[in-house]
Amino acid sequence: MDDKKTIIGGGFFRPEEKTFIDKISDILLKAQTMYTPQLTDFLNLREQTILNNLINKYDGLYVHYFGGYENAERVRGIIAPDYFVPKESDYEIAMYEIRYPEKFANLHHGQILGSLTGSGVERDRFGDIITDGENWQFFVFNSMSDYIEDQVKKIGPYKIHLIAKNFSELLLPKDESTDETITIQSLRLDTIIADVYDLSRQNAKSLVDHGKVQINWVVNKNASSFVTITDTLSVRGFGRIRVNDIMGRSRNNKYLLSVNIIKK
Repeated sequence: MDDKKTIIGGGFFRPEEKTFIDKISDILLKAQTMYTPQLTDFLNLREQTILNNLINKYDGLYVHYFGGYENAERVRGIIAPDYFVPKESDYEIAMYEIRYPEKFANLHHGQILGSLTGSGVERDRFGDIITDGENWQFFVFNSMSDYIEDQVKKIGPYKIHLIAKNFSELLLPKDESTDETITIQSLRLDTIIADVYDLSRQNAKSLVDHGKVQINWVVNKNASSFVTITDTLSVRGFGRIRVNDIMGRSRNNKYLLSVNIIKK
């Protein structure tokens, strides 16, 4: 594995994840010393994996997750002693539906996310952005509701209205992803991209070199970076790859990976 990774409690962590590790460690320590529940930002799958690993060092602390609906990808965590049983309201999440001119507009995930973060709000304040194929909803901190309603009036060139909704009015999310098992020579970033999208290694490396690839929503320009379980790779113009599991080696000593793929 990459020798620049740090090993903490049996888990591998990248240097760029240190800021998040320090932040979560402070929250864990606060929950332990004050013996009170502590609420996190929205966490992606990789961040949830890190938290799950770190919390093992703290006796009597547990983490509960909720992102607005069952099986949400981005969730807020409540780190709490074992006596605490959270309610949905404890996660302080608001849900909005986007009203837009459907006859003239064709919204997409990246466009919506760009408008939301373009309002000046950090990504970790937003949860999932979901669609049933026509309508769109997203999740955000309760505390950001007034600001978001005031600031987000357009998505792309289209005027929109944000309508606050209850969780009971959740859309049935449309899942356009597929689960596949792939066999690859190494766990390098460019190798996985090349295999999934049927590209040459040179073309995959070029995408990375030109800043068109993200690991866990952070641009990564190192084609030789190693990828691990719960990493999400975003490849501009191609789609998204989530590593569900590294299932070992095949007979010819290649890696067997379970991946979830969204192709554009």
